[in-house]
Amino acid sequence: MIKLIATDLDGTLLDNNGELNEEFDQVFDELDKRGVTFMAASGRQYPALERLFSHVKDRMMFIAENGTFAVHKGKELLSDPMDRKNVDEIIDFTREAEHKEILLNTKYTAYTECNDEDFLEMLKIYCANVTVVEDLKDVKEDILKTAIYDDRLMADHCQEYFDKFGDRLTVCTSGPHWLDLMKKDVTKGKALEHIKEKYDLKDDEIMIFGDQMNDLELIECGYYSYAMENAIDALKEKARFIAGKNSENGVLEKIKEVLNINL
Repeated sequence: MIKLIATDLDGTLLDNNGELNEEFDQVFDELDKRGVTFMAASGRQYPALERLFSHVKDRMMFIAENGTFAVHKGKELLSDPMDRKNVDEIIDFTREAEHKEILLNTKYTAYTECNDEDFLEMLKIYCANVTVVEDLKDVKEDILKTAIYDDRLMADHCQEYFDKFGDRLTVCTSGPHWLDLMKKDVTKGKALEHIKEKYDLKDDEIMIFGDQMNDLELIECGYYSYAMENAIDALKEKARFIAGKNSENGVLEKIKEVLNINL
């Protein structure tokens, strides 16, 4: 019996416009009636997730910032910030690079030095609260994740981060233009393993959906692991099953199929 459904958002649950399907509320309510917990496991900022799921946020679970922060029904489950020395080194390293911008994510606010209007407008998709500062090194809050944006395809312009930081930090692409760096071994999967232990969940009680590199560890946490049809090949190789494209409501269609939900 499935007790928990964990899904990534961008490229997975959300359509290509970043929106929930019109069937979401009906499926969510049916899952809630059956005692199935719904989880959004995302690289997005927690306040942005609260905003997206504002009407059901007190009935669901969240893994935010790629596993550095987790919340269940408004109660904090875990927080795993970065060492400040590593953050400052990433800032110095990135300032020397072209085409890249830095975003420091805390529990409730994201900080950037970039005041470009188009960049800030784009950030609204992922962050509910963004503050522009003169110097990121002056931010005193705990940093959960350092995100790097490249206006080119990130996969072609990020190897230097893996080479320099990969031995001491978790480094992963989280979208076509984004690279995320977190504390070593912090991933969505590690956060879900913590939750599995806390709530005594077994692998065959968990259904998982993802599409990107930052979902690799996540889909290893449950038997019902699905890569989206539009997922990267590395994820498809690890997942047990394939769900339809995010643009074709693949997550909800698979949930309805497997759990026999008729709307």
